[in-house]
Amino acid sequence: MKKVKSMILKKLDLKSDITKKYQDWMNDLEVTKFTEQKYKKHTLKDIRNFVREKNNSKNEFLYGIFVKINNLNTHVGNIKLGPIKWKHKTADISYLLGEKKMWGKGYVTLAIKEIIKIAKNKKLKKLKAATYEMNIGSKKVLIKNGFKVEGVLKSAIIFKKRRYASYIFGKKI
Repeated sequence: MKKVKSMILKKLDLKSDITKKYQDWMNDLEVTKFTEQKYKKHTLKDIRNFVREKNNSKNEFLYGIFVKINNLNTHVGNIKLGPIKWKHKTADISYLLGEKKMWGKGYVTLAIKEIIKIAKNKKLKKLKAATYEMNIGSKKVLIKNGFKVEGVLKSAIIFKKRRYASYIFGKKI
């Protein structure tokens, strides 16, 4: 694994972290191509409402991925824990690294390591993540964090007018 500089997760601030840059990520088809976000045009208002909803939720926890750049903690992406099924002590995780210049540097791997710690602190016992069949980067970071393929939903998604599988990864924690 490549050496990464410091990375932290923190709850997003509605005033300082919801920026035009964040909106640009959400509307960049290269950033969102392996997510369901690609089907929507995102406004700053929509993003603020989404972040506000997650910040107030008891079942979903959204964190910004922040990296030190020029001595400033810079928002480069997001990771979400949830929805949580408290009775079963399980949750989904999802993530997006918006800053393309940060791709391939190990930040999502670290963010997943941190979200696993957060999930353990919430007394969760199992995490799940889904990814498109062709999303090699996502598969790699999940495997690096001990997730295993638990299911394949054949022909579950359409990507560039073709049908592909969705891979379901799980990890006991």
